[in-house]
Parts: sequence; C-alpha cells; structure tokens
Amino acid sequence: MTIPPAILLRPAGRSDAADLLAWRNDPVTRRNSRNTGAVEPAGHAAWLERALADANRRLWIAERGGETLGTVSATLGGDGAVELSLTVAPAMRGRGAGAGMIRAALVEVAAAWPGAVVRATVRAENAASRRLFERCGFVATGEGGGFLAYRYTG
Repeated sequence: MTIPPAILLRPAGRSDAADLLAWRNDPVTRRNSRNTGAVEPAGHAAWLERALADANRRLWIAERGGETLGTVSATLGGDGAVELSLTVAPAMRGRGAGAGMIRAALVEVAAAWPGAVVRATVRAENAASRRLFERCGFVATGEGGGFLAYRYTG
C-alpha cells in the first residue's frame, strides 16, 4: 500500500492570480458562493492585493505531491473568530482533497490564532460541502439566507 503525500498549504501570491480567478469563476464555485456573479480580472486583482496585505487573513494554495488542489482562506473577524473557506480546483473535485485541505488549514489557524473559534458558512443546498465540514469536526449552529453556519468542535 502506498501512503499518499500530505497536503501542504503555501501562502498564495500574485503569481497565483490566474488560478484563483479561474477557480472563483468556475460555475460550480459561483453557484455555491455568497456572491454568485462572475468576477472580472481587474476586480479580482484588487481583491487579491487587499487579501495579501490583510494581517487578519491567510490565503493559501493547497498542494499534494506536486499537484495544485485549490485554495483555503482564513479570516480573523472583529469578534475574534476565524472564518474558514475553501475552493477545491474543478479538476480535483471528488478526489478527496477537501478534507485534507480543511485539516491542514485548522493546523495553520491554530498556530496563527491560538484558541480562536473557527467557523464556516456553507450554502444549505450544497450537500457535499456540508458533509465535508461535518466529517472534519464542524457542527451546524444556525441557518439563514440559504446558508448554514458551522463551528469547529474538533
């Protein structure tokens, strides 16, 4: 039996802009996002600059064995809680990347913001993401506007 390589998170950078934009504008990603509209390159470039400069945000690219899997974001809110979100690259969906991405992000979040509550928000109709977060130790804490709020409980 071969043990698959671990999922590694590396900080995203400007050189990742094209991949991040393509993943964000993927139809499945858009359908499951808070903002379902397409994002234009100029707007995305401005967002990326803000995200990279934000001391309360971590933006990572997930990789495994030389393959790029997607992106994970963690944002520290004013209430001291961290909002976790991820996008699995379309070519990597259904290949078991999501759970490893979440688990790797939880390790990074614990190092960056020890003791912080970790939350996630999932579109209620997105059964695959709901199952993914629940498998990783998140429990639903509320619903509103077509989304479920989750909290990491370990």
